[in-house]
Amino acid sequence: MQGFLNRAPLAVDAIAVRPAQLADRAAIHRLTENQQRVHFNLDWWSFDQWLPADRPSEAIWLAFDHQELVGLLAAPYEQSPVVWLRSSAIANGYPAAPVFAALLAHARSAWLACGAEQVAVLAHPEWLRDLTQCLNFTLYNEIMTMHKSSRGMPGFVRTLAANIRPARPDDIPAIADNDRAAFDALWQHSAASLAHILKTVAHFVVAEIDNQVVGHAFSDVYDGRGHLIRLVVHPACQRRGIGEQLLRESLLYQNELGAYPLTLNTQIDNIASQMLYRRYGYQVAGQPVQVMCLLLH
Repeated sequence: MQGFLNRAPLAVDAIAVRPAQLADRAAIHRLTENQQRVHFNLDWWSFDQWLPADRPSEAIWLAFDHQELVGLLAAPYEQSPVVWLRSSAIANGYPAAPVFAALLAHARSAWLACGAEQVAVLAHPEWLRDLTQCLNFTLYNEIMTMHKSSRGMPGFVRTLAANIRPARPDDIPAIADNDRAAFDALWQHSAASLAHILKTVAHFVVAEIDNQVVGHAFSDVYDGRGHLIRLVVHPACQRRGIGEQLLRESLLYQNELGAYPLTLNTQIDNIASQMLYRRYGYQVAGQPVQVMCLLLH
């Protein structure tokens, strides 16, 4: 492998960038599987879902030094003012800053044309955190992981009983409304994204009062580990025990499958949720991960 120190400096304008095509599939997998600087935050998505057979991708951009693939940026637009970077990769031996800057410069116009206002990334691993800081991303928040090593649950006294049931496709508009009411734009899921999540995750439930969906939660089990992905209660119905009902239902599902350990992620400043999670045996694990943002205008 040619080392970085032996390679001539690479200018941003010398890097060719274009949208990925289905024919690039094998090259994309080679880049993301074999390089040292690779970032994944795919969640319930995959590269194949962003590679249509009949047109260039609207979510994946590739950077080339002559004919050599040297960088990738995957960031699907999801009908939101915020675009999330779902994956990025830099080829070994290449400087990250000019490659990433070239990718951002080409993707920016596409994002702006769709109505996006900023781009966000979960800045892990460390090379990506340093790179985003170098390219003028700013710290938006930090995400902490919480870990539960036992399957036990405390007693529960309902102050307002909600009906917990499996989510259905016709619940999606109400679920999206709850997301918008409970979160700022960075954390909201679009209706289209929620419909995809409903088809993908193993356990998705809603909380219903008087036939109105007032909360939801979805979870899954990966390689034997249980993970609470999201828990939402409409602000008008918070502090009534509904979030706890949703948490218990999610934990029952994970426990029935024998999942271990049990994890979740939450914002470092979401103290109310952390109090609930701690009461159920979750403890902070590891260091928080920075969420970095860049305004597109």
